[in-house]
Amino acid sequence: MVTKGGFAACDTLRRRLRARRPTLVVVLATAVLLLVVAPASAARSPERDPVPVADSGEGIAPGAPAWVRQHVADVLAGKGGGGSTTASRRLAGAQRTSWVGCKTVWAYRGYNHWLGYTLFRYYQQVSWCSNGFGIYSYVRDRWPETHVGWRFNGHIGSSLSGGSTAKSAWTQGSFAFCVGGCFDHKYPWVLIDVNVNGGWNAYAGG
Repeated sequence: MVTKGGFAACDTLRRRLRARRPTLVVVLATAVLLLVVAPASAARSPERDPVPVADSGEGIAPGAPAWVRQHVADVLAGKGGGGSTTASRRLAGAQRTSWVGCKTVWAYRGYNHWLGYTLFRYYQQVSWCSNGFGIYSYVRDRWPETHVGWRFNGHIGSSLSGGSTAKSAWTQGSFAFCVGGCFDHKYPWVLIDVNVNGGWNAYAGG
């Protein structure tokens, strides 16, 4: 049997819960935001940290901006890029190869949320043309792709090197999660080596 005092106590509890409902909603929404959008700001644990990923391939990189596509098209048409590295003359005694033509390759380093969606990517694209004796047209492009609060803070490292039969391009960028300030900094890097016979290798880290 519930007394009048019991009914009054229940009624008081219901009123208090109603009064605190907006506060509870804000607390729950904040918790969801920290878990889904900014996992690195939550408690540190392997399943909460961003998951590092890397990929590479031939052709123009997926989602490459229009200016990159135009730059690659110009280089593959032999319109420029020959002065992008330190050496331009054919090495003495270089052997003629069977591959003559142009190629473009890309690679990226990035991070995914542990649920699988993209946080950011750092791309490098290399395009080159060979006449069988040496690389006569060559260019490197690089750009960021950011999502869900991540910000690109600029390129912090770069190296272009090689001779007329092989070239190497390395780049490094700076990223951070920024909401009311920037933290959880990441420094991905990408290295792409290419050669006169059309071969290439890509590496990524950071």
